[in-house]
Amino acid sequence: MTRGKVLIVDDESELLEGLAFLLREEGIEVEIHESIITLPLVVRKIDPDVILLDLSMPALSGSAVFAMGRKRLGSDAPLVLFSGCATHELAKRAEELGADGFMSKTQEPADIIARIESWIDHRRAVRNVEDSDASRTASVVAH
Repeated sequence: MTRGKVLIVDDESELLEGLAFLLREEGIEVEIHESIITLPLVVRKIDPDVILLDLSMPALSGSAVFAMGRKRLGSDAPLVLFSGCATHELAKRAEELGADGFMSKTQEPADIIARIESWIDHRRAVRNVEDSDASRTASVVAH
């Protein structure tokens, strides 16, 4: 069983391959996508536990995802800004856009992994509670 699924939307292939390797070593599935244009299709297909989104990409920036709206994206996974910007700038942008969090690409790999794991754990805990609530509701309705 995998530890969780992460979708990384970024166009820096070297950085991504290194991060993907480290995450896979921790038992985390990793999907890398280099375009925001087809992102809703990819999100629905893989149902990630967390989405790391680069702010500055060619064609459409990560902030375009927030402009299109989370509902249109088709996921309740945490949207995390992932950029090489300074931490204070990322914090400001995350707040402005309504992101669930932010991480700098310059952080230590162990810190990045730990933060990703915490987002995965949180989402899985929320889903377990929702599934439990849905089961109780179905049981009450059936009786």
